[in-house]
Amino acid sequence: MKNTNNSHPKGKITSFFNALYNNLDSASGKFENFCRDYILRPFSWLFSRVDPWSYTIEGTLFKKILQVSIYPIFMAATFVIGFKLVEDGFTIRTFLGNIVMFLIFGAIFAPLERLIPFSRKWLKDDETTTDIMLFFGGKFWGDYINGPLRLATISIVVQEISPEIGRSIWPTYLHPVVQVLLLLSVRDFFRYWYHRWMHESEFMWRWHSVHHSSTRLYWFNGTRSHPLEGLVSSFLWAIPLAFVQAPVEIVFVTGLLSRTIGRFQHTNMDLILGPFDYIFSSPKNHRYHHSKNIEEGNSNYGGDVIFWDILFGTFYLPKGKKPSDEIGIGDMPNFPKTFVGLMLAPFNYGNLKKKARHPHTVEEEEKVMAGSS
Repeated sequence: MKNTNNSHPKGKITSFFNALYNNLDSASGKFENFCRDYILRPFSWLFSRVDPWSYTIEGTLFKKILQVSIYPIFMAATFVIGFKLVEDGFTIRTFLGNIVMFLIFGAIFAPLERLIPFSRKWLKDDETTTDIMLFFGGKFWGDYINGPLRLATISIVVQEISPEIGRSIWPTYLHPVVQVLLLLSVRDFFRYWYHRWMHESEFMWRWHSVHHSSTRLYWFNGTRSHPLEGLVSSFLWAIPLAFVQAPVEIVFVTGLLSRTIGRFQHTNMDLILGPFDYIFSSPKNHRYHHSKNIEEGNSNYGGDVIFWDILFGTFYLPKGKKPSDEIGIGDMPNFPKTFVGLMLAPFNYGNLKKKARHPHTVEEEEKVMAGSS
């Protein structure tokens, strides 16, 4: 008779970690549901008051004006506000103004997404609590781990090469707006290849898949990512920034512009951008990047600009076609939804992948392991 206990140690360990994972995931889900129902619901109710107006303006000239004008207005406002905040150098006013600016932007974006939505299905806010927790988790990691690592890398690089090299390269004689657009493009060249690597390498995808786990796009969840995803980028992006030695004011405004682009990139607003779709990483071309269809999803890697995709053959924006609002990880419908589940997903990726491909087989194996323990 076959000994069903010969895998006893493995079964016991696997059973323990499965139980721990399930308990943590369940507790996280209950907490997030509580926050959604008792903290975020009043805000959801308030923004939903805009919904009737969205039907009223459907097909009107007013809606068309909004669709065409919102993007350039916010982009121009970012330049104006950004340079105003650093006109006396980088001060506490700069820091606080940066925070206030994006609080105001968020307060405007949220109702506009209800007024001119791309997808009414994406108005459902069941993922908002998770995204808020991911934002603050990423904020802690970015400020206290990635930030110091980036600064340390810049210091080392500057010590190894003459600081004068970068200063002799950077064109400070150009108009500040041109300098910002230039730095945005240079930085995004490295970001493009890093992003593409995360999609083409399965090891890197296990981290980046957290970002693609969302089933809706809206202005806030551009920040949805696993904290460890930024670890390599802390070094990768620090090197070109250290080398070019752009003025701190230009670096600051470039960062602001990048964040505005990121808000629009994930927005649920139905915008008409025309030529901007071929310059920046826009809502329209980024929706294809989040497609469940892998042929569409492995495209449009640009984080801020899109012309690197055009140059390297990964641009996807077919004429006469509209992106689907069915997004997410198509081959892994069992991907975690809670904050804890998403934090543990890269470490549990092999098991998640196996479950997605052979759900019944894995369930039987887990039952046998649990029984043998």
